[in-house]
Amino acid sequence: MRRIHCLLLSLVLSVIQFFDMAAQQPPSQWHYHFPLDEVTKVSGSFGEIRSNHFHSGVDFTTKGKTGWPVYAADDGYVSRIAVSPGGFGKALYISHPNGLTTVYAHLESFSDSIDSLVTALQYERESFSINEYFTSGQIDVLKGEIIGFSGNSGSSGGPHLHFEVRETAGQRPVDPLMFPNLVKDDIRPHIAGVKIYPLSADASINGKPEASYFPAVFYDGAFHLKHNPDISASGTIGIGIDVLDYYTGSWRKCGIHSIDLKVDNREVYSFEIDGFFFHNTRYLNSHIDYAEKVTSGRTIQKSFVDPYNRNDVYVTDENRGEIVMIPGDTKHLSYVVKDISGNESSLNFEIHGEKALTTYGYTDKNGNVYIDASQPFTFGQNGYVVEFDKESFYRDIRGDINIRKSFVSITGTAISVLDKTIPVHKTFEIKIPVDSISNKTGLCGAKFGSNQRLEYAGGRIEGTHFVISARECGEYLLTRDTVPPEISVINPRSMDYSNRNEITVRIKDEFSGIASYDATIDGRWSLFEYDAKNNRIICNLKKVPFLEKGTHRLVIEITDGAGNPEKFETSFRY
Repeated sequence: MRRIHCLLLSLVLSVIQFFDMAAQQPPSQWHYHFPLDEVTKVSGSFGEIRSNHFHSGVDFTTKGKTGWPVYAADDGYVSRIAVSPGGFGKALYISHPNGLTTVYAHLESFSDSIDSLVTALQYERESFSINEYFTSGQIDVLKGEIIGFSGNSGSSGGPHLHFEVRETAGQRPVDPLMFPNLVKDDIRPHIAGVKIYPLSADASINGKPEASYFPAVFYDGAFHLKHNPDISASGTIGIGIDVLDYYTGSWRKCGIHSIDLKVDNREVYSFEIDGFFFHNTRYLNSHIDYAEKVTSGRTIQKSFVDPYNRNDVYVTDENRGEIVMIPGDTKHLSYVVKDISGNESSLNFEIHGEKALTTYGYTDKNGNVYIDASQPFTFGQNGYVVEFDKESFYRDIRGDINIRKSFVSITGTAISVLDKTIPVHKTFEIKIPVDSISNKTGLCGAKFGSNQRLEYAGGRIEGTHFVISARECGEYLLTRDTVPPEISVINPRSMDYSNRNEITVRIKDEFSGIASYDATIDGRWSLFEYDAKNNRIICNLKKVPFLEKGTHRLVIEITDGAGNPEKFETSFRY
């Protein structure tokens, strides 16, 4: 009898757990309150290709202005408030009973009640940047309630609202426009062309062992390759598509929702981005032709999946989208591309099989290292060490790691790590010997960026080596930064703020950037908001809780990335 009771109890608990899990599942239909007063233009779509990541929300323009009221999408509670000089800037997270969380980013300010709480937390932590979590019942909000005002904070490139919907469990972003919404779109995606890649040693495209691009044009209701070219290929090849999308009434370039590729009426590759996990977002550099992006700026989305691309947004055949060409055979390829509104575009073309090459192929290119991407890899020469973890690359790599003389390096040498066109998924370490350098003041890592200008690469001394943690291939060296950052107050000459609400201070460092700053008024920590992209820190004097009328002493101390300090002191009237 006891066993029967246990089985019945287990069954009841299982049923309760099932319905509890079902209640937590995101709804298929959710009529949320639009976060702005009006539907503006979409300037960035969900899943859009960004630098090193997929875009995790939808950007709505605010007509070049800040200060638009932002509304809660539904009933819920504020589960997180984050404030930082970069990234999302001022951001608010609201968790809803339906298992979803909405995010409102790049805000100019929060609602009065939330703003008071944020200011109190900043003074308690003595930090402009905060990242605080809350539970239900602490800051409850209602559907349509004003929670803040749109802005341009953080890494925003212009006034807009970044709006996200996430599954609360796991914080997986999903496309806000997959739910019923007010955004209208009747524009089909635009296919600009395709690129065909040789992937095996014997592969060729039109007799050459190199990738080839074929532009597309639109007529008769579909896209076609321009001039209907004859295309032949041998060996194992891959296809990439150059595609983007527009929204009705806007010429802003946005991303697409899905790509499907069929070969001889058989689906070999399918990509759909209705959601993704943040830990997978950097696989974007495998999703696209990274080398093409770096060299030309053109964004081509590959229709084959690299061996170590672990993203879960693909469905492929057993060859992961790669196509084997047989001499004399003809492959019929068909693309269908859709946006989130269901508008679709198609492109059909043929590739003829040709005799395989035996003397060429991209795997035969010269290179002094071969990296098996499934294994860790270490390079060592003349005291230099480069260490990669396994699966730092999306496929096996051939390339060069060289040490050469450099007139701009402290050590007289620089190390070239592979090539900037090769994407790296994980952080790797470059170790440069420094035991012969007696003066280590201001020592820091650097890399050659665009136009061969030196860019700060950070780093630290560990024993006899200077260690740089990097995530991009390129040429690295050691330099020295002993120049302190700059501080100047943008103010009335008399420093009279009796009729002003803000003190604005310009802080800037030309090389290693601002690492930290601190401001006090009369010896007490005071809130200065950091606008990093404009090199400003700004104090709203009304938010300084202890400030009274009279003369006060302002002290600002900042430190750059290389540890160089600077201090500024002045008096002002309020």
